[in-house]
Amino acid sequence: WLWPMVAAIHLPNGLFIAMATWQPQDPWLVAAAVATEQLGYGFGFAAYLMVMIWAAEGPSQTAHYALCTGFMALGMMLPGMGAGWLQEQLGYLNFFVWCVIATVPSFLAAAWLRIDPEYGKKAE
Repeated sequence: WLWPMVAAIHLPNGLFIAMATWQPQDPWLVAAAVATEQLGYGFGFAAYLMVMIWAAEGPSQTAHYALCTGFMALGMMLPGMGAGWLQEQLGYLNFFVWCVIATVPSFLAAAWLRIDPEYGKKAE
């Protein structure tokens, strides 16, 4: 399920490129696009949480998971701090194109992962 979840968190960003291009005025269309993005984010973020749990396994699992959570929060906070400035510099369309390009490292990181196919399965 890793790849569908990676796609779910990133592909809805394309909706924002479409919205920046066509600038729809229908609030239901805008709400549907935002709902799709939120659904994709929630589904994809679950994969990220599972990777953090997987990476934290070991004798200090709680501490390692806390560190992963801290890096995750930093990874969301730092880009968010400059996002408004960057959008003003690039404009909406180019900003969302940049957002899609910025997802490439996530796809590369997911390809790099080597998770045991038996991980998380109940032992008999």
